[in-house]
Amino acid sequence: YTAGHHLNVDIIKATLYTLEDEYVDKVDFNTLLKSSAHVMREWLRWKHLSSAILNGFPSSHVASVNINRYELLLGKLIARYKSKLGEQHILYIAMKGLMYGLKDPYSLALSPREFRGLRDSMSGGNFGGVGVYIELDRQHHNQLMVMAPIEDTPAAHAGLRPGDWIVKINGESTHGMDLQVAANRIRGPVGSRVLMTIRRKGGPLRTLSLVRQFIHVKSATAKMLGDRIGWIRLGFFGEDTGQDVKKCMDYLVSKGMRALILDVRNNGGGYVTAARDVCSDYLPRGQVIVSVHGRHHQTEVDRSLGSNYRHVPMVVLINQYSASASEITAGALEDTHTATLIGVKSFGKGTVQTLHELIDGGALKFTIAHYLTPAGRNINKKGIIPDIVVPMKPQFVASPHDIQLHRAVLFLKHKLGH
Repeated sequence: YTAGHHLNVDIIKATLYTLEDEYVDKVDFNTLLKSSAHVMREWLRWKHLSSAILNGFPSSHVASVNINRYELLLGKLIARYKSKLGEQHILYIAMKGLMYGLKDPYSLALSPREFRGLRDSMSGGNFGGVGVYIELDRQHHNQLMVMAPIEDTPAAHAGLRPGDWIVKINGESTHGMDLQVAANRIRGPVGSRVLMTIRRKGGPLRTLSLVRQFIHVKSATAKMLGDRIGWIRLGFFGEDTGQDVKKCMDYLVSKGMRALILDVRNNGGGYVTAARDVCSDYLPRGQVIVSVHGRHHQTEVDRSLGSNYRHVPMVVLINQYSASASEITAGALEDTHTATLIGVKSFGKGTVQTLHELIDGGALKFTIAHYLTPAGRNINKKGIIPDIVVPMKPQFVASPHDIQLHRAVLFLKHKLGH
């Protein structure tokens, strides 16, 4: 489906067949094609261009007929609007429409620029931005939402809080916007400005003008809290998180740590392999960390690579914005009786996505599996309920008013006999 290093209309067929083979649930080609045509019509209307060529599509109940017809119609649209819109742009709108038809907020098509942004963010990130993790609020029609501002960044200084809705970016509505598209809209050259229109639940709209800064994000930081209790905060699960946590542990052990708090609050997740690497520090070799159940009932099991540290009394802090790899980590350490969970119920994202890179540098990102904790729990849309529930507003994480952290310290002091 390539022409040199560019996509052509065959990418529609290739995308459908890829989803048929690998997507976690059975896909209906006609539903996806109808969605793609609808998104294309809306996009052309927004551009004040005619979409009449798509009227009446799809007209058949036979998927193969509709696929061939849609490729023909896209070819005509490209011929008509190529000079004005660009061939690749048109094709990516069509693919985004296909993926939208899955009704899965974690499955999308990424342009080369969007895919580069995703890789930058997951590799730790050195980029121009405002310092905010974002997610989709499933409870409110997938409204774009702040998961957490990063400390000492423009977002934090502006007072953004977990749970704030991002209604517009530079005046453009975020309704129906892909997560990665939103992330790339927020990023930009260092020193430039981005306008973010925010609604705090129950409050009025307000627009913030933030100056982008050079953002470098460390996935893990460590601190001793006194009474020989160590505290590791995990911001995300990226490529280097396993090594970052090892460095944190080495530091804490050198300071005489006898009990540990692993903090994944406001952590939206990341790589499953990073969760495995973190859990491996605390679980014996061969211990199941997570089992991944995909299409056609195949199962893959991630096991601990072997503990590098002797077991110490341990608490994992979670909250409503702990998601994905955070929940894998918390679930594995809870099910194996390695740690006590404190906080409030987690986010409930129990699906696994894969990246299918395209020849032009773009990618398809889609759900391939559900995961289960070692005890067989499927937490998707359910979350993990901690052993000790301590309600607290998420903006108080790591502040002087952090009662969840205070409760964890008291719990571990008792364990240590203080």
